[in-house]
Amino acid sequence: MLSERKLTLAMLALAFCIYAFHSSSLIEYAYDDAFISCRYAENLANGHGLVYNIGERVEGYTNFLWTLLLAGAIRLGTDPIVFAKALGILFAIATMLLTFRLSAWLTGRNSWQNALPVLFLACSGPFVAWAQWGLEGGMFTFFALLGVFLFLRGISEQKTLALASLSFACAALTRPEGVIFFIICFSYYLLLVWRAATSKRARSARESVANEDLATSVLIRRLPLRFAQLIMPFVLIYGAYYVWRYAYYGYPFPNTYYVRMAGSFSAYMDQWVRGARYIFDFIVQGSGAAVVILIALLWLAYRPSRRSPMAFLSLFCVIPILYSLHVGGDSKHFFRLLMPYLPILYILVGQSLYGISRLVLRNDLAGRVRPLAGVVFAAFIALLLGYTYYFPTFIYFSGGNRPTLSWAFIRGKTPAHEAVLGYERQKMLVGEWLRKHAPEGTTIATTVAGVTPYYSKLYTYDMLGVTNEHIAHTEPQPNRNVSVDIEATFPDKPKGIVKNILITSHLKSDNEYIIRLNPTLIIEGYDIAFRRAGYKMYRMPIKEFTQHYFAKQPVEFLP
Repeated sequence: MLSERKLTLAMLALAFCIYAFHSSSLIEYAYDDAFISCRYAENLANGHGLVYNIGERVEGYTNFLWTLLLAGAIRLGTDPIVFAKALGILFAIATMLLTFRLSAWLTGRNSWQNALPVLFLACSGPFVAWAQWGLEGGMFTFFALLGVFLFLRGISEQKTLALASLSFACAALTRPEGVIFFIICFSYYLLLVWRAATSKRARSARESVANEDLATSVLIRRLPLRFAQLIMPFVLIYGAYYVWRYAYYGYPFPNTYYVRMAGSFSAYMDQWVRGARYIFDFIVQGSGAAVVILIALLWLAYRPSRRSPMAFLSLFCVIPILYSLHVGGDSKHFFRLLMPYLPILYILVGQSLYGISRLVLRNDLAGRVRPLAGVVFAAFIALLLGYTYYFPTFIYFSGGNRPTLSWAFIRGKTPAHEAVLGYERQKMLVGEWLRKHAPEGTTIATTVAGVTPYYSKLYTYDMLGVTNEHIAHTEPQPNRNVSVDIEATFPDKPKGIVKNILITSHLKSDNEYIIRLNPTLIIEGYDIAFRRAGYKMYRMPIKEFTQHYFAKQPVEFLP
């Protein structure tokens, strides 16, 4: 029979094998928004500043630190997408190791239960995909989790909180949501200070710190120093950055925030409905049902102390729900908004499963019954891992249809996935072709502001407002899709993919404004309003594939 240590090592080895397999099946894809960051990074590397269009300061990115790293890679002559994928995978692996370390610290022992969260992360489509699709998800998740770990350890073991503050600053520079993690920890520390000041309860020895009352670890006599450690690194670093970005861009929040947010109360309520649907979809289609049930069992069965690390981590079950409601969810594949919270959620799931194992594998069971119970419990874990892998990775590979399992299907060699990869490749080839053949002064308008504009290097009007200040500050138009001429825009694309890109991703547009700007040609997002303004459909002289554009008259492309 395997010892506890060997079983733990075997589970970790299995987790990283699953991750390698899962990652390799998704590695070919790079999300369009990643190329928006690359365009900003390229302009910065070439001395034009952090801008999308040269001379226009619009903050159409939300990953400042990530974009700086991409700019550095470009300056060194490295392909930014290759660099982003490699760095994202490294951060994903580091996050898996950190998750194991945090779980081991909570339990106070090197047990197989600490490998369970790592296994779930390896099977999780959102975690694997968003770490390597060119965006900052892996990096942000690592710094946010590191900050949480250092914060809890700093309180429990009475160590410095400055490193936690520094980690939260790095997270906030990577994504604005890092501020949320800092505020949660700071508010929780205030609660602990208040409790410590009003209670004389002594600290008790426990098997683990998971259910320890953290208020007993607060050092009242050193509060000024402790507050300085927690606050100053974050405020100094992030404050300096915020002052710069406000002076540079002129708005308190990134342009992407205004793209998401509604102005009127009724539109904001619609946003909450979309956010609720997003969470519901994660539960039904994103393997969230098992997470919800197991964490609920953890609380019902063990009732952790309200000031324990376990209770603190449970706050991160609520925060993603509230944030998703506030911003209206996210239409991108694999529930990107929830990725940073998955390590913490799966740590709680691991605690719940360990509790179940203690009930199932009791020492008082008869000799032959206990091994059988162990096999049944292992099968139950395998079933949960398979469920986590199935939703949403296999659903994505099948294009929403009922999947037929085969080796090719498991590897992502499916018509739906190949269509997505082919579509992204075609946008890249169109951009490269335009860079070589578009006349000087050509401007383009598009609803897909990443791949084609990045490779074309042409001045671009973003019709969905991510990099356009005017459109981002208009009101959402939930019925905007009624006027989209889908067949004319995407004559060769599956309608399901078109719907995902055009209809559910963004709800703001102002095509009359785009018409007034008079773009030379429109690549994506042809609207009936453009037809009324005199724009007609033409075919680009590309032999390899069919690509239409829309213009008032045929463009005289260079040979």
